[in-house]
Amino acid sequence: MFDHLTETMLKSYYIAENTVGRFNPDKRALFFVYADIFLLDKEEAERLFALSQTQEVLEIQSEQEYHQYLRMKQYLSMNARSHREDSELDEIIDLKGTAFAMALNFQLMVSAKDARTVACENLTIAAENGLVLALNALGVLQSEGIVFLKDKENGRKKILCAAEWNSEEGLLAALYYDPINREKYLECLQGCLVRIGHAEVFERVVEQYGPYVKGRHGEYKLLEKAFRQGIIKRDMYNKSYARLVYSEILGERDKETLVLTPNKELFAEASSLPLKLGHGTAEFPAQALDGIRPDHREECDKVLCALGNIDLRALATYRPLCFVSDSKYMLDYYAAALSRCFKTSHVERIEICDLVDYDFEPTKNNIFVRSCDEDVFNLYLLAFRGEIPEKAFDHVKNFLQSGTRGKYRLNHPGVVLDLSSVLPVCFADRENAKKLKQYCDLIRIAELTAREKRLLTEKAVREKAAVYGMNELTMQEGLSEKLAAYGMDEIDRAIDDAVREHRAKTLCLTESLVLPYIGSIGAKRKAYGFGGSIHDDHE
Repeated sequence: MFDHLTETMLKSYYIAENTVGRFNPDKRALFFVYADIFLLDKEEAERLFALSQTQEVLEIQSEQEYHQYLRMKQYLSMNARSHREDSELDEIIDLKGTAFAMALNFQLMVSAKDARTVACENLTIAAENGLVLALNALGVLQSEGIVFLKDKENGRKKILCAAEWNSEEGLLAALYYDPINREKYLECLQGCLVRIGHAEVFERVVEQYGPYVKGRHGEYKLLEKAFRQGIIKRDMYNKSYARLVYSEILGERDKETLVLTPNKELFAEASSLPLKLGHGTAEFPAQALDGIRPDHREECDKVLCALGNIDLRALATYRPLCFVSDSKYMLDYYAAALSRCFKTSHVERIEICDLVDYDFEPTKNNIFVRSCDEDVFNLYLLAFRGEIPEKAFDHVKNFLQSGTRGKYRLNHPGVVLDLSSVLPVCFADRENAKKLKQYCDLIRIAELTAREKRLLTEKAVREKAAVYGMNELTMQEGLSEKLAAYGMDEIDRAIDDAVREHRAKTLCLTESLVLPYIGSIGAKRKAYGFGGSIHDDHE
């Protein structure tokens, strides 16, 4: 008799063989992949593969032929004639026959006349529909590039879906293909093996993949409870339930309430939350800030230091970064720089003064919940512009505190979400910064030098040519020096207005075109916050 792991390995191998195996020219490669997944040593794998390639086993090519074999075996036994004495060969044939029955039961088999594309599509559709058997088989085939095109990432995703559904085969494959989360898979696998009466096998698995801390993952028990109550089916993976069970932003009590609830409306509402939101930290290239303000290296160093601590954002002592300036242009300049730094992340820009009561309702439509992208790192750029209603300010102020983000309470559905993985960064004028000082680490943006203004003005001209679809946009020689007497907010608006008013495929910006949009020559203007400007006249 084969041990449990060997039996399961042979059955899994024959599921793949019976569905698309006839299109696989290298039987050995597939067999030894499964042997590795199910922890068979090389010598034993060689012996079993040789048995699987004997004529008697190879002759069984359908469930009908398997049943014919069983009838022959029964007939010989009834007539006191020995079929053969090789019990292992009989067992391999029985496991192959069982795999035929399972494939037929779940409609994974196709006609012998069907082409490869039909067989592959049939298995793919079954996996997409959530059939755990198909997820396991297709995951391995894709990961290895056998019959299917090699696609390690998609193959791994299918295997992990099966593993998340307490599938023994899926868990063993996940241990093989996804070493990062082995501790979680080990705990679930132990529960699975105990349930089916093969706890002794677990020692071999731990010997291969190392120790783990028991009791840290309650997902296995919750799924088993849902299986027992008939809420979900063991052989059909359900993405919505899996998202709830494995969510990192829900507590165990809320998970159990939502998974076991008979209220389908409540479940549907909870399922639309950003449940996959995790605590991973995005990598950002520090060089993305190089040269942003060459005359103010100290300022940039402070920004880099603050960004280097974003992995601490869930701690109660964490204070978000807040850029402070009365120049909207400079705040936008840094916001754009951060967006470039986190280019693979989800960056959400939120104007606090535009928010209304609806945005802060404790529902899934709350601004901080609906703005999340559950699949990537989330960066919220919070702009505090001009006058902000006190109620809105209080809501945002609370969100800036890690304790509140980590226990963000909703009433519909009634759950507590852990949003501490979201990174908030503030951009405030000086007046609003006074109110944020208690909750944020402020970085006051220094005034621009004349050299920086000239560089930024030239950069703005290049960018506006692209924005307005112009072939060429240039500046009169010396214009950037004259414009350096003004604030960048005014310079940017003046160039924008001049281009719109005199738009052409080719345009040269002159003093006569630009300066009228600023005001009297020699007048300096400083932008005040984001809502307007005050004018300080200098002789």
